[in-house]
Amino acid sequence: MSANADQLSKTLGEANVIDWTLIPADTQHQIVNALATDTMPTCMAMPSTVAELAQVMAIAAQNRWRVLPTGQSSKLSWGGLVEAVDLVISTAKLNRVIDHAIGDYTVTVESGIKVADLQAILAEQGQFLAIDPAFAQTATVGGVVATADTGSRRQRYGGLRDLLIGVQFVRYDGEVARAGGRVVKNVAGYDLMKLMTGAYGSLGILSELTFRLHPRQAYSRTLVLSGGAQAIKAATAEVRLSGLTPVALDVTSRADNQCNQMALSLIARFQGVADGVEEQTLQLKKIATTHSMPCKQLDGAEDVAFLQRAAAEIRSDTVLCKVGLRPSGIPWLIELIDEINLGAEARLYGSSGLGWIQFEPAGKTPEEMVSGLEKLRSHCQKNAGFLTLLQAPKSLKQAIEVWGYSGNAIGVMSDIKQKFDPHRLLSPGRFVGNL
Repeated sequence: MSANADQLSKTLGEANVIDWTLIPADTQHQIVNALATDTMPTCMAMPSTVAELAQVMAIAAQNRWRVLPTGQSSKLSWGGLVEAVDLVISTAKLNRVIDHAIGDYTVTVESGIKVADLQAILAEQGQFLAIDPAFAQTATVGGVVATADTGSRRQRYGGLRDLLIGVQFVRYDGEVARAGGRVVKNVAGYDLMKLMTGAYGSLGILSELTFRLHPRQAYSRTLVLSGGAQAIKAATAEVRLSGLTPVALDVTSRADNQCNQMALSLIARFQGVADGVEEQTLQLKKIATTHSMPCKQLDGAEDVAFLQRAAAEIRSDTVLCKVGLRPSGIPWLIELIDEINLGAEARLYGSSGLGWIQFEPAGKTPEEMVSGLEKLRSHCQKNAGFLTLLQAPKSLKQAIEVWGYSGNAIGVMSDIKQKFDPHRLLSPGRFVGNL
């Protein structure tokens, strides 16, 4: 056992400190992909309580150990490459439900609970957390908040910053900080909660989170409209301006090998009482008819199977980008995806312009991938947006600027990093501007 592991085991016990050589291979792989260096951390600490997490961070601060926080490691390689770290801290054992205020539609949980496990618990009371993130079966709520990974449901329910109403985190020095509360109307510390969402573990280690919940809907139906880029653009704009309230409204692009072209779809998901879903279905079908678009209706088992396939679209072995742009620029982005010929697929949220693009790196040269990504990024930036490279082979991340941030807030973000983490111990280099 390394000296670092030996010191930590006195606080956590040997069973909760894993030497690097004994870390499971899948987790090792994620850690290796997250680091810019070939020097690996000495061990991984797995505290079981917030008090233990605070003690571990206090020890790390005293020794100036650089720390890489993680949950189940499903998104550990997202974002910028991390500088050499001495210690990985996993919150996987912080997986308890602290409080479920059923009547208030709020829940407080530890950050290491898996999204799938939390949703199963909430479903017993007819409630759910309105997110559909990548890798939902393994992802933890802390990792989802740290990466701001909401998914298609933001169309109806907003992003994670709208759902998170309370946060507790452990600072770089081991002190525990809190903001917000368990009451929806309590907005104390609201800015701090926004700050921690999407910070990629660079400002503190999330330990406890309180969310606003929603009631599960009685009925669900998905409609898939097919057509060309202009028809998709026109139909999406009409839906946005109508009184329709879809839970999700996604524009998707897939390679159609049979026709040797891109297959484009506008996917609308409606949920609620059956009569309301039926009424909205009729309205959307009129829009489809107006633009000569075939419309496929999915109910019951077909609807469930379709949503399950959609949930599994993002894979861990692809080049994955998060994008954002004006919704009006989506059709031209889709056309550009086809032009750069990387075999990419995309899912873009019709009202916000956010979404993702992914492609398999096999068979593509680094030059082809860099060129294609720069063209996509340029289009997004021209449409008031961005392209961030979330996951990719390390060589590709070293060949292109991962975040592509072109704004003027780096100075402010640097000052915030200095105040929250003055010694750069937390995920150094992972966030925007190498913070």
